[in-house]
Amino acid sequence: MGLVFILACMLSCNSKRAGEEENASADSASIQSERPAHWSYSEEGGPAGWAELSPVYALCGSGKSQSPVNILSDAVKGSAEWRIDYKKTPLEIAHHEHVEELINNGHTIQVTPHEGSTITYSGKVYHLKQFHFHTPSEHTINGKHYPMEIHLVHEADDKSLAVIGVLVQEGKHNSNFDQLIKYLPNAAGERKTHDSVSIDVSMNIPEILSAWHYIGSLTTPPCSENVQWLVLTNPVAMSMEQLSAFSSRLKNNNRPVQALNGRMLTIETLSSKN
Repeated sequence: MGLVFILACMLSCNSKRAGEEENASADSASIQSERPAHWSYSEEGGPAGWAELSPVYALCGSGKSQSPVNILSDAVKGSAEWRIDYKKTPLEIAHHEHVEELINNGHTIQVTPHEGSTITYSGKVYHLKQFHFHTPSEHTINGKHYPMEIHLVHEADDKSLAVIGVLVQEGKHNSNFDQLIKYLPNAAGERKTHDSVSIDVSMNIPEILSAWHYIGSLTTPPCSENVQWLVLTNPVAMSMEQLSAFSSRLKNNNRPVQALNGRMLTIETLSSKN
């Protein structure tokens, strides 16, 4: 009787241990699946396959409100109230290969401003968190790409997002960007902070303020939706040499345009305190 009891206990303990190990393995796999998978703009791990890299990136393939989009210039007139209030900030700049921050915008040059710059939409305030660059542009206008696009990413207190897209065309030398270009990181992973160097965030904004507005997504994994997008109708200009300073570091880091799926685009008028 004692021997039978001992054998039964051994079997029970072994079964329990095996179950614990199986659960631990499942927990480990679950944790692993939650970690952001590495993605890129190249053929391997590129935009066409983002959704297959991780369950977290599923919207990159199944989402119906994705960005960027092709914008037709005959959008209808909107009536929303937008206000931009951008400040000067010390320069904090980094060249990311793969980062996990507010927006997982690996493979870009990102500037992180100090607090104080905002946009307001129908009374809701969005705080500017960072701005970064894509070469060539991600949005197209009547099927046309621009040499570069600047994205200014904002977050409200309820964590909702709004992004202003600024198209950049080739033109005359733009002295507003001299200070920024002077301190561009040369290598991926390089981060620079220059408290003595001040830049004006409004340098990104053209004089005439109107924008195409639509509801879209982040243009990088996890491709989260319900993002307020404003793509300014008037581009800013940089010289060919200035544009090359960005494109030589970024290469091609633009996601292809996504289907509109019936979404409405409106043209909005913006106001500014600057």
